Amino acid sequence: MTKTPTGRPTTGTSARVGRLMRNTGAVARAVWQGCPEEGLPPVRKLRRTGWLGQARISGEHTDPCEVQAGTEKVTDWRTAYTAHGDKEPVANEYFGLPEDLFDPDDDGALDRAVDAIAHLPVVLLSGLYDGMEDGLARTKAQHAGGTDGWDLIEAYVRLGLVPPANALNLPHLPDPDRPERLTAYLIAAYLHGACRQAAGQLRYDARMTRRLLSLPRTPAASHRAGE
Repeated sequence: MTKTPTGRPTTGTSARVGRLMRNTGAVARAVWQGCPEEGLPPVRKLRRTGWLGQARISGEHTDPCEVQAGTEKVTDWRTAYTAHGDKEPVANEYFGLPEDLFDPDDDGALDRAVDAIAHLPVVLLSGLYDGMEDGLARTKAQHAGGTDGWDLIEAYVRLGLVPPANALNLPHLPDPDRPERLTAYLIAAYLHGACRQAAGQLRYDARMTRRLLSLPRTPAASHRAGE
């Protein structure tokens, strides 16, 4: 930890994160030379989405005894959503999409998004959370091979979005049915999101550290420091 001219400490990590993010872009450019196929933008042009999380479609934390007693009701959101593209989710979960993903003045935006992921075992859901949210869900069961995550990562980039590293994990194994150039692109897109997420967390931690160090020391803290 170093000190700024004003005497405030700084973690000194922002420069390292910046270099890591630039290196991620350099790796992407070196591996796939811009884009692996027509229709996919360079990683740097993917839209950053902020914090998108995974949600359960019905209450997994509901107490079954309370449900049986009639004091608590299970709200199964699966009865409310709309699944697009003649596909249905197989798991009781979905992964969020930005609220403003679709332009309300563009009547074809939703259809284009559905077509973009039609070849993937992923379905676009709308009408979640009282009709206010969209999401993505798997249409085939997860297996032990460790390659399922590629489909969700690819679905995000097909929609022009950086995959949310806070909700998805980079698969441990490559998908043998997915071209190497596309896999390299997906890795670069995921790492880009992970770097952005880490940078945001570091900025938050730095603000909290500065705030904590600026607080006056209490008598109890001063007494403990002198022991």
